[in-house]
Amino acid sequence: MKASKKRLPVDFNFQSRRVINVNDSSFMHECGYILRNNCSLQYKEWRHVPNKEKSPLRHKLTTLFDIDVENSDVCKVIDSYMARAWRGYRAELHVDFKDMGGPEELAKAKSTPPRNETAKKRVMARAKRKVNSKNGSKSTIRYHVERGLSLDSSSGQLETWRLTHYDAEKVWETPDLAAKYEEMMKLRNEHSVEAMSDKSIIEKVLGRNSVRLNGWGRDPVIASNTPGMTQNSKRPTYDELVDTVIKVNGRCAIMEQALIEKNIMPPPSIAGASQVDTSGASQGDTFECSANTGE
Repeated sequence: MKASKKRLPVDFNFQSRRVINVNDSSFMHECGYILRNNCSLQYKEWRHVPNKEKSPLRHKLTTLFDIDVENSDVCKVIDSYMARAWRGYRAELHVDFKDMGGPEELAKAKSTPPRNETAKKRVMARAKRKVNSKNGSKSTIRYHVERGLSLDSSSGQLETWRLTHYDAEKVWETPDLAAKYEEMMKLRNEHSVEAMSDKSIIEKVLGRNSVRLNGWGRDPVIASNTPGMTQNSKRPTYDELVDTVIKVNGRCAIMEQALIEKNIMPPPSIAGASQVDTSGASQGDTFECSANTGE
């Protein structure tokens, strides 16, 4: 910003709620910095923080970034970054609180400042990774966009995943990744893109949690009330719902007929006539009673 003498531009992907240009790391770190230095952590979760307290934090980002914080979609992206920073910062403070004595030694915990072990914790966290990549600080979706591909496309994610885990000199980052990629390609050859998208294949092989951590969002669930819904949707189409209703009604009719045949349930026509006769008799009795009393 100092070199260009203007605020940094930011490109958003509102579906995944991520920044997808070169300033994504700066944006993430700035959100964390603003949160840690300007927001009280008296609330358990970020979603419980009142909007009147969130709004000033969002506006602080406009000092460094060229963004419209009045746009509701932009606010959702900012809140997504703030929520992650919120959870991480509260978790760090909770661990420090327990290390300093916790509820058992409350006076000591309150009087001891927290230690700065962020770098050490990050090294330990990286050591626990099951799948290493060579992204660096660049997010997976930003890497995908820079390849000239759309995040909404059903294909292309497999190749992006391969490029972020495979190197011509080092081969695969970890030995088991080669087998996982072979499994992915086997599924790709067995299913069409319409039947099974690249993201669905990655999720099936690596697991849902791994996909989320690597930056890929799940396939959008599209509700459709017209024939020919997309294969990515997990919800039934209108025609499928109609077929289900017809089948259920047919089964109910069969069950009703069986109950009638066993004299457990009266036929619909008899039940209706009985109701009419009963109501008519009750009405006649009322009239007769009224006539006898002279009313």
